[in-house]
Amino acid sequence: MNDRQAIEDLLEELYAARVRGDLDALAKLFARHATFQVAGSDQASPMPTLVKGHAGIMSLMQGMIATFELSDFAILEMLIDGASAAIRWQATIHYTGTGQIFSSELADFITTDNGQVVSFIEFLDTALAAKVTSKKS
Repeated sequence: MNDRQAIEDLLEELYAARVRGDLDALAKLFARHATFQVAGSDQASPMPTLVKGHAGIMSLMQGMIATFELSDFAILEMLIDGASAAIRWQATIHYTGTGQIFSSELADFITTDNGQVVSFIEFLDTALAAKVTSKKS
């Protein structure tokens, strides 16, 4: 198996674990020194964040899994260049805080090393996220 195939397999496993809500599987896929960022301005949305280190990422993932359930998940594009990848995906998202359901596209930029994720930067519709998460149940 070539490096590109190994990275593609890692990414497919990563997204499958997220859709399943499998925190144990996700824990194995992130390096100890990894970073996870939701890009954007925190002046417009509560979503942008930067977390460094495995424990922080797992805490964030646990919250994301509990708060945003994914269905109808599909990878639309996956571009791999060396150890880096760009993934455009879509899903139906159920925000458990209010029960609201919406569809959206997201883009992730991921860097891997030794079969694990070392950097994960996610771009999402932060305006939609702010609107959805501010609604009261």
